[in-house]
Amino acid sequence: MLKIFGISSLLLASFANANPLVGSWQFVEGKYATKEGYVTAKAPELTSVKLITDTHFSYITQKNGNFHYAGGGKYVLQDQQFIETFSYGNVPSLQGKTMAFDYKVDGDLWHHTLYENGKLVEAEIWQRIK
Repeated sequence: MLKIFGISSLLLASFANANPLVGSWQFVEGKYATKEGYVTAKAPELTSVKLITDTHFSYITQKNGNFHYAGGGKYVLQDQQFIETFSYGNVPSLQGKTMAFDYKVDGDLWHHTLYENGKLVEAEIWQRIK
């Protein structure tokens, strides 16, 4: 009986610590800082799919049906942050860059925000693809 309790506790602990981001996500909307102020983007004008495994992320984005961006690399979750490091993609300025997004999963929505020097740089909402 004690063995069963111990195994059950381990299983519950692993489910409690499961990564809520693993899976496929589609872009809903975003807000981005520019030199002129903020710009917004929404689906369906901007479409993107982001794939998250236990260790890596990858995404491909289209704007008005045409290829726009693609990239990916490794990430870690730490202290409610999604910390991604770009290893590949078509935006040279992102190569090798690490960014730490605050994140929250609310049902099937993933909200993440990036601040640099106290200023909002990016805020996006993604929806889980079922």
